[in-house]
Amino acid sequence: MNPQVSTFDKLVDSLSTEEAQAMLAHIAENMKMSEDIQTDSKKEPLLSDTQIKKSIRINDEPFFIRLWLRIKSFFKSLPIETVYEEELIRRLGKDLQHEYKQYINIKGNVFTKDFYELLRELRKTQLFFTSLLSAYDTDKGNFYLLVSSFVAPDVYLKLMYNTDPFNCVPTSQANSNLRSELLKKIDESFSLMTTDYKAGMYQAANAIEWMRYFCELPIDKAVLRFTVNPAVEPSCSVYLLSAEIGMLASVLSTTKPIPDVVLQALFLLSKQDKLNDKTVNMDEESVEFISQASHALEAIKEFSVKIPILELARYTLKSIHWEPQRLEGGEDWFQLFKVTWKKRFTERWQLWASEQKRAQLSRQMLDLLKTDQLEPLMYRPWEDSWLVLRFKREFSFRFLSAFFSRLYPPFVQPILKTLLMEGNFYRRENLAEYTNAFTALEKQQSCISTFETRLSPEGEIGAAFIQLKEKTVASLKSKNSLEALMKNIETEAKQIITSSQNAFKILIALLNGFIDGNKSSVYAPLLNWLIIQGNDNADFRKRVEGVKNLLQEVTSILTEADKIEADW
Repeated sequence: MNPQVSTFDKLVDSLSTEEAQAMLAHIAENMKMSEDIQTDSKKEPLLSDTQIKKSIRINDEPFFIRLWLRIKSFFKSLPIETVYEEELIRRLGKDLQHEYKQYINIKGNVFTKDFYELLRELRKTQLFFTSLLSAYDTDKGNFYLLVSSFVAPDVYLKLMYNTDPFNCVPTSQANSNLRSELLKKIDESFSLMTTDYKAGMYQAANAIEWMRYFCELPIDKAVLRFTVNPAVEPSCSVYLLSAEIGMLASVLSTTKPIPDVVLQALFLLSKQDKLNDKTVNMDEESVEFISQASHALEAIKEFSVKIPILELARYTLKSIHWEPQRLEGGEDWFQLFKVTWKKRFTERWQLWASEQKRAQLSRQMLDLLKTDQLEPLMYRPWEDSWLVLRFKREFSFRFLSAFFSRLYPPFVQPILKTLLMEGNFYRRENLAEYTNAFTALEKQQSCISTFETRLSPEGEIGAAFIQLKEKTVASLKSKNSLEALMKNIETEAKQIITSSQNAFKILIALLNGFIDGNKSSVYAPLLNWLIIQGNDNADFRKRVEGVKNLLQEVTSILTEADKIEADW
């Protein structure tokens, strides 16, 4: 697989195996519990919003209570509304003490050990969600693409097809309007998103953004505020936690249902690097994930059921009017969705265009070499390794190897040798350059053979690969060793290609000087250019020009091949 393929497409390829599909089915089957966190099992709040608004009307209170409030207001020099709110807070505290004394001691104004334990469980849930969100934050767009494969599978498949020129372009012939035509098809695919599909995607967007808010809560600081001493049970002043309780109430009072598809997508994104790793048991990974996700969701549900978080916030903040902050997020999901699909199209288009250039260049190579195919490398020691490795310069190296075996000996070398042996050079420096370039080309076939021998099982590089495959398992150390060997291969191949290109360029310049130059040129003509090879001079000069043109075409092909390989 091309190393320039996007992260999302690598993930899609990883999920196409039967094992991966079986794992997904197992996760989906066991994640049905995730919707339970929004069951209506919470107790009624001690003071509903309507009750609060009604109770603020002091005139509804009995006469003696109103009288008592006015007396307190007089002696405290406070507005009667403030005094009345203090009274409502006192009543709220009394109700909390009666209903929830297991978690809060109103007389001592402290949270108890049981509340501490619930907070600790929430913290564990937060850490679990945070580990998943890191994968989401890396690329939000890929998350929505993956979710759409569960929520809107038919639209997802349509977009996968329309954003991939490798699939939707029937021939390699691309007209000037092809790109705009494909973009139009992509826009038409977006219109297939039904109201139900969009609702499902928006629910997923809401859920992931709610998880973000939850993970930003300072639960760790809240836990650390508790006095933990072996001699006494953990406790913490309610007022020390007032800010944290307020933030917690804003998030938990607007808990969003976390759809199964969100958890599945997050699992796949977080484990994408391991999906193709044969040393990792993905079944065990999925079982562990299901267990952790179930525990995390149950922790949220348990806290929501057991703790009247809004009432605690109003009590600790001493404000009966306090309302949780309105949390929003996920409204931009469709924009991200469209941008990411078009980004995928751009990436695939670039790969496709590169492949078209490669195919065209390959045809040019084969036409030049007058053969049906390039000979494959005899040895490829990097294959069958646990780490996916690729010889980036293989395309140009195989062409160069074929050139030196098929064209150089019969067509190029004899002409160049004759020029060296019989040519009368006007400039001595031209002779030196010609000699060096010719000598370099004469050595290339030997260099290529030596390189291929080093790749063989008996060769230094080939043997090193065999040793690593047999004696090491997947690890950072073995990864570095394999990559170092691959770098050696690339370096040696590049040296052969570069030295050949340099020699070609010098010879082309010299041959141009022989054919069309003059004595004042840097590359001057041969003094015996018009008489070399005697009666065969005219034919020889044509053959020299043919060699020059051949070298120019070879150089052009290698230059284009280098550009293509640099993008891989």
